[in-house]
Amino acid sequence: MRTLLLAVPGLILAGIGLTHPHHLDASTAQWWQNMHIILAVIFPLLGAAQWVLLEDSPKLVRYPARLAAFGYAVFYGALDALAGIGGGAMTLNGGRDAAAPIFRIGNELGTIGAWSFFAASIAIAVCALLKHKLKAIPGAAFLLTGSFLFLDSHIYWPKGVIACTCIAIGMAATSYVSAAGSSAIEDSTRT
Repeated sequence: MRTLLLAVPGLILAGIGLTHPHHLDASTAQWWQNMHIILAVIFPLLGAAQWVLLEDSPKLVRYPARLAAFGYAVFYGALDALAGIGGGAMTLNGGRDAAAPIFRIGNELGTIGAWSFFAASIAIAVCALLKHKLKAIPGAAFLLTGSFLFLDSHIYWPKGVIACTCIAIGMAATSYVSAAGSSAIEDSTRT
């Protein structure tokens, strides 16, 4: 169940990314705004998934990586609120040109958030590889690929959708290997 739950946010983001307009104008502003209201709930769940995946990491890694996951949720959430919800609302009210400073600030904060997400993903992948060796390679590869693509793709089709799908697969695979490793350890201690 944990494995499935950790994959869900990335899969939802990938699905919504299929509908994300590439340009904000009067014809896309309503969906742009409403979509980002939905995304304001979903994006932080990626950080929560990272938080869970860092659960059995060494404390020296867990705390800074969880701080990075928190940074992602805060700063990427700011991007979503400013450029997504705010930009859409301003465009609906005829102020697309006036929204330029909001997009600039939002994008700057979103960049900090995306790099924070990437940093936490690196910590997750390295810890999984050290603990589970070869079994962790697929999850680490998908998670790092998706996190790298996410740095500059948001959820726009096609790159952003691919990024979010890779993140979902990577998180699920890493969770599965971790759960399987924990079960094997519990079984060996019982005998």
